[in-house]
Amino acid sequence: MSGIATSSVVPMRAEPSEQSEMVSQLLWGETFRVEETADRWLRISAHHDRYVGWVNPLMVSVVDDEKWEREVGVPYHISAPALCFAVNEKTHERVFIPQGSLLYRYNELAQTFALLHNTFKLEEAPDKLPSGRRNAIVAAAQRLLNAPYLWGGRTALGIDCSGLTQLAYSVAGVNIPRNASQQAEKGEIVNFLDSAQPADLAFFDNEEGKIMHVGILLGGGKIIHASGAVHVDRIDSEGIFSAAQNRYTHKLRVIKKLA
Repeated sequence: MSGIATSSVVPMRAEPSEQSEMVSQLLWGETFRVEETADRWLRISAHHDRYVGWVNPLMVSVVDDEKWEREVGVPYHISAPALCFAVNEKTHERVFIPQGSLLYRYNELAQTFALLHNTFKLEEAPDKLPSGRRNAIVAAAQRLLNAPYLWGGRTALGIDCSGLTQLAYSVAGVNIPRNASQQAEKGEIVNFLDSAQPADLAFFDNEEGKIMHVGILLGGGKIIHASGAVHVDRIDSEGIFSAAQNRYTHKLRVIKKLA
């Protein structure tokens, strides 16, 4: 049994309760497989990264296989603006469409898209990302500058470090895992910071050697990452140096090429 996120942002929780920790989020139009049900909650596995969590069924739609192929099994467009709104052409309700949302049956000329039985129109034409995968990744991340840090978040209203990297890569057409430690297992190692290119990922560990943080290299000794908020800091072979705190805040472990 499969389903689709029909709310702007759907919290994925560790346990079937609104009081439980939010481990990630589904964005508008993202799809999933239902693994089990309990206490009127759904334990789901997101199709794009196989991340597992519990969601409130009031925020999603579960569809049968026939409807799935007809309504969801079609090409889609990935929303790129950090903040975007659309209007339901039937009910005239205004909905928030976060960056990374999946817009089915997207019509670029009319700026419309569909979700199940509803058609929506974007309030304004979104700015296009620059050409080239690496340029698109960097631009997508920079659109989230100053977004507040939120554990498990994946939008401009709140995002964590690996949510930032996953989202920026997704908008550029590259699927990577959800957590920093999972992302660090992918791609090719870049041996030296001087050899890295913009959009490569830098990973940082704690005293026990566990990967705890990730950011996107911008070139010129700069990195964009989510720590307190999405911002740009200096990076060298030792790690991230925060000018605001006048100290190194993260110890560099490895650089990976994933794009």
